[in-house]
Amino acid sequence: MANKTLDLNLGAFKLLQTDSGQQLEDPAVSGWYIDPRTGQSVFYDSTAGKFFTLAGGVYIPLGYMNPAPKQVAVAPGDRLMITLSFKYTGPAITGITGYYSIGVNGIFGFNEQMVGRTTFNIPQVTTPPSSPNVTNSYTFTIPTSIGTDWDDIYVKIFGGSPSIGGEATTSFLFGYENVLTIAGVNPSITEFKISDFAKV
Repeated sequence: MANKTLDLNLGAFKLLQTDSGQQLEDPAVSGWYIDPRTGQSVFYDSTAGKFFTLAGGVYIPLGYMNPAPKQVAVAPGDRLMITLSFKYTGPAITGITGYYSIGVNGIFGFNEQMVGRTTFNIPQVTTPPSSPNVTNSYTFTIPTSIGTDWDDIYVKIFGGSPSIGGEATTSFLFGYENVLTIAGVNPSITEFKISDFAKV
C-alpha cells in the first residue's frame, strides 16, 4: 500500500492527499499516512476515527501539548472538570462534539486512559468578541484504578452543522502536560527521620 501525505499546516490535521493528488477532508479508509513536518508514519483507523503511532498511542501533532500553567492534585473519587474556551465569530453551529481525554503523553503518542464527550451548539455571532465567548466542559470522576502517570490532558472539538472539521482532521486540538498530581494511590512517606531524642 502506498503512503499518503497528511497535510498538517500549522500543526493541524486539515487535508489528506492521495497519490493521485485528490484532497479529502477526512481520511476515507484505514491506512498508513505520513506527517510531512516530522516524517513520522501514523496509522489511521477509520473505525476509531483516530490516528495512531507505530507504538499504538493516539497521534497528536507537535505543538499541541503545552507545559501546564498549574497542577491539580486528585485522588480516587475526586471529580475533575476540564473546561475549553475559544473566541467565535460566524454562523450558528449545532451539534459540535467536545472531546476530553486524560492520559499519558509520551514519545509513542498520547495513551488515552479516560475519554469524555459532550455535544453543544454555538449561536450566530457577527461581532468579533474581545474575549472567549464560547465555553464547554466535561467532568471526570477519578477512578480507583488511576495510574500515577496519568497526568496529561487534551481536548478537541469537531463536527457540527455546518461542520468545523472531522474528528481525525480537526484543527482545534490543545493539550497540557504534567497537569495532574495523583494522590492517594501509592503510600507516600516523606521527611522520614528521628525527630527528637531526650532523657526522660
